[in-house]
Amino acid sequence: MTSISGSAEAAHALIEKFLHPRMTSEHVNSGGGVCMSPRIRSLLPGLRFAGRALTVRTLPGFTRPTIEALSVAKADDVLVIDAGGPSELSVWGSMVHWNAARNGLRAVVIDGMTRDLLEIETQTDAIPLFACGRAPAIAGFGPSSHGKIGEPVMCGGVPVNTGDLIFGDDDGLTVVPWVMANEVFDMAMRNITFDDKEQAWIESGRSVFDLLTMLAGKDGTQYKERKFRWAAQPSLDPLMD
Repeated sequence: MTSISGSAEAAHALIEKFLHPRMTSEHVNSGGGVCMSPRIRSLLPGLRFAGRALTVRTLPGFTRPTIEALSVAKADDVLVIDAGGPSELSVWGSMVHWNAARNGLRAVVIDGMTRDLLEIETQTDAIPLFACGRAPAIAGFGPSSHGKIGEPVMCGGVPVNTGDLIFGDDDGLTVVPWVMANEVFDMAMRNITFDDKEQAWIESGRSVFDLLTMLAGKDGTQYKERKFRWAAQPSLDPLMD
């Protein structure tokens, strides 16, 4: 954990900053996060979230680890469940999803399957749910040996540790190690500032192509440095060097 982990209030404040109205998964990714595989997608479109991972590992269809994790999860947590990927067996359903929302969790992310989606869709204030898809069957509650809570997992093809920041929207999911969260947020905000200025450039009658060509520089490799330098200058004028 970083220095901000010493205060739950400070951690909560940083998570809330990631919910800036202009923030997207692309901004978090370009700020230094890592994208999960698009096989894990939003099943409740139009919802986005930021929160800290509580990792869970289980076998396809066995629900005990996910239910146990829910019993110890705290507000602002995101359950990140490694359930073995696409399967004919689910590890999550409507009652636990309702329970997660009541407990103040930010979201549930499953590298595996869920069920009861029609019922989940009717829940008031349902939290975001990301999974590989839907499957009605389960294998059962299962013994404790079938899962782990809080240990590093692979989810959507990327490593996730308990405490990592997870950001999700309809475009996908991004993982940020907590030690990098402030740095990634600052870079994401720089990209948002650039986007605002790019919009002003277009509104002035110029094109995106002209802007990107100018920012690429003479040899075409200077885009990132020139982009932020242009965004920081007060005018819309092209860079002269």
